Amino acid sequence: MNNPSAPNAQVMSERSTHLLDAIRATRESVGDGLNDDELTRLLRQTALPTEAGFSFLSFCSGIVTLSVPHQDVANWHPEKGWIVAEKERLAGAIAEKYGLSLSEPPDESSRFLFPRSEAENIHHHMELRNRWDAIIVAHPNYLKVRMFGASPESRYVWDARTPVLLGPDLLQDLSALYQP
Repeated sequence: MNNPSAPNAQVMSERSTHLLDAIRATRESVGDGLNDDELTRLLRQTALPTEAGFSFLSFCSGIVTLSVPHQDVANWHPEKGWIVAEKERLAGAIAEKYGLSLSEPPDESSRFLFPRSEAENIHHHMELRNRWDAIIVAHPNYLKVRMFGASPESRYVWDARTPVLLGPDLLQDLSALYQP
């Protein structure tokens, strides 16, 4: 006999003070019944906490995009170079703590249709990566955190995603990048 049940209301009603834990609990409570757009809409209706200056914007392909405190771009991008040295140092320390590597790809999109001028200063953002995925993307306008990604056990199975668990201090650690 098939007895459909409602989502686990207990999980949804347990209020976590950690934003990523609250998002994960909501995702787990609804299962695979919602696509990313529907889950984003549900999460926006849920009383999610803000944490360390970050708040929920969207969920897509296992990645949560968060709003960040207002940033002065000059605090991120020097006149010459990619990222301000202090932010680079902080990101490197965070990457090391979580067993990730740091890279600084450019912000620009594909420019084959509209090539940039040589005088244009290209900004970069920071990515903290494991062997397979960008786990954290730190940009002056947003923060992205992968919550579900490839694992060594599932990398050969198409679209297999497992939780990426980095610990409850992650957003607090990342908030150092967004201090004035």
